[in-house]
Amino acid sequence: MYFLINFILISISIMVSVAFYTILERKILS
Repeated sequence: MYFLINFILISISIMVSVAFYTILERKILS
């Protein structure tokens, strides 16, 4: 159970960081 919660939290944090990185990249490029 704890492993599943950890996995979900890690996936969410990775998705958020990737989205944040792409937004920053677009702002820098444009």
